[in-house]
Amino acid sequence: MKYGDVKHIVPTTKLTLDALPFTAKVPEYFPFNERHDAFKTSGINYFKREGKIESDLRLDNRSDPNERIEMIFGNFPHKDYDLSKNKNIDNKTKGYYTETENYSTIYFVDQGIYYRIDYVNKEKLHKERKEELEKIFNSLTEYQKVLNYKY
Repeated sequence: MKYGDVKHIVPTTKLTLDALPFTAKVPEYFPFNERHDAFKTSGINYFKREGKIESDLRLDNRSDPNERIEMIFGNFPHKDYDLSKNKNIDNKTKGYYTETENYSTIYFVDQGIYYRIDYVNKEKLHKERKEELEKIFNSLTEYQKVLNYKY
């Protein structure tokens, strides 16, 4: 098992997000051309003893295997989240950016939900990736407004 006591594998993004006891946000903007319903999820991790829940989404650029967006969100900080680095990202959100050679990350807290969003693109410069990540962050909204599923 990856992290939690119980891991549920959920086949679609909508089922994953509907199963959470909190409302997560997803981006409307992507730096590449993909449909919102192309997100993949590996499921939901429940940490029963601690009352913690974590989930994730991933959106791959099918035209470029080196480009993707990965999101981890939950009702507690991800293990990499460093609360001491928090500053104001905008007028209501605390968080921070980090960089590695191949991806840029934003960590932030919105309405008690902790997010980590990675923008992976090996060909773009740090500045370009951060600009794209800022656009992704600024486009976040409740998933019901973004994902349009038809059954």
